[in-house]
Amino acid sequence: MRPPPGVIRYLSEVSGVVPWTWWPHDETGHTDEAKKEIREYLGHSGVFDTPKPTRLINRMLEIAINDGDLVLDFFAGSSASAHAAMKFSAATGKTCKFIMVQLPEHCPPDTDAAKAGFGTVAEIGKERIRRAAMRITKEREDKLDLEGGGSLDLGFKVFKLDRSNFKIWDGDSGASDDLAEQLEMHVDHVSEASGPEDILCELLLKAGFPLTTTVETIELAGKSVFSIEDGALLICLEKEITPELIDAMADANPLQVICLDEGFKGNDQLKANAVQTFKARAENQESEIVFKTV
Repeated sequence: MRPPPGVIRYLSEVSGVVPWTWWPHDETGHTDEAKKEIREYLGHSGVFDTPKPTRLINRMLEIAINDGDLVLDFFAGSSASAHAAMKFSAATGKTCKFIMVQLPEHCPPDTDAAKAGFGTVAEIGKERIRRAAMRITKEREDKLDLEGGGSLDLGFKVFKLDRSNFKIWDGDSGASDDLAEQLEMHVDHVSEASGPEDILCELLLKAGFPLTTTVETIELAGKSVFSIEDGALLICLEKEITPELIDAMADANPLQVICLDEGFKGNDQLKANAVQTFKARAENQESEIVFKTV
């Protein structure tokens, strides 16, 4: 819909410019188009009554986004914002990053999404991002790169809130039996269900690094070590730490080193030597290497 002619004439006489407070659907799409988009990528329309078309979000990006900007959507739904951001990056060559936030709301059992195997709204959004990225990548491969656009990174990471990977000490327990049980439990205080990446992400956050931090896996003294921000932080989750590994990490001259306590296998002398090695190496290079175990 457009403003009535009389309104247009009045506004033109007053300001000389006709302000628009909405965008016409033939330019930015509508709800029915958005449902068709979801169905095209997922085979069903999901559980969304009023999804947003990617053309609408793309218009917002055209107005607001500069190269390297971040799109944050706290109510991601089917992740149309992420879809639009990837299409925008592919079309313009600008880097448009995104963060989608979605509660794991359950899909009602009688919906097409649930029948297709999607248990939550969050799962719908993740699958749409995957398939949209595959589609965009395929379309770019089928076209000649005449403008030198180069490669486009359409990868993404998924995080969800969960309990700590480390067993929590219960300070309210006063009974001797409970205390003995807790001490026994904290001999191996890392959750058995936790994988290296789970522990890594928690340690990154506790060390003050965002989850978007650059992480590289390197090999030192035959062991795998996570190098954070070009070696500023080294995280070693190996279950067996050797003197050679300690020397190699010290030679890398990081600002901070974090190791699993169980990697020392109760060898207090080895741990004391590690403390002294990092301390001595820091003194020699007039910098501080912070060493911690978890």
